[in-house]
Amino acid sequence: MSLGERLRSLLNKLELSQTSLARMIGTSNVVINRYIKNKTTPDYSFLKKINSAYNVNINWLLTGNGPIFTGDNIREIRGRQYYNLPIVAAVSCGTPEEIEIAEPQDYVLIDSFSLPGDFKDYFAFLANGDSMDPYISHGDVVVVKHHDHGDMVNDRICVVRVDGDVTLKKVKLFSEGKEILLSPFNTKYSPILINQDSTVDTKLIGIAIMAVKNL
Repeated sequence: MSLGERLRSLLNKLELSQTSLARMIGTSNVVINRYIKNKTTPDYSFLKKINSAYNVNINWLLTGNGPIFTGDNIREIRGRQYYNLPIVAAVSCGTPEEIEIAEPQDYVLIDSFSLPGDFKDYFAFLANGDSMDPYISHGDVVVVKHHDHGDMVNDRICVVRVDGDVTLKKVKLFSEGKEILLSPFNTKYSPILINQDSTVDTKLIGIAIMAVKNL
């Protein structure tokens, strides 16, 4: 794989266009395009900026050796890269409740190919409760991608803050997004209906990407 092919692969991994990268690095799309087509080799300034912005391993970009990203959150096991995600808290899978901070030594290893984009966008919660049974059980690790906009969340399992408390529920939007239904899977629990006229303060934290079963 050439340097240009590695750079193109990196853009796909980070979900960036050539134009977006050029804007972030402070160069032009023409320059990025020449790098990708192997017409010129990136200079020191470009390499330093892309390392600073995205933790890109410069040795990998230039030679193909080593992990794609630098830092303690990336591990390479048998030729595959894994994100060492910290488990930052326990989230209620019942009625909303205050977040419980997990022990700082708790981590989960996730194959990097399972999490597109920047690994810094992801974090993990411990599921606390059984309202999402049988799909997410008490003690499972839920990997979440940070997302705080209303788009793309309909019919997705999300972490939501409700009046300062946090819960994990399936989100359903009604009335052009003016009403939000937070639904459990376990029929022992009742859904929570929130509308824009209520005094309930609701904030989306992120979208659940996967659950790692507690065996």
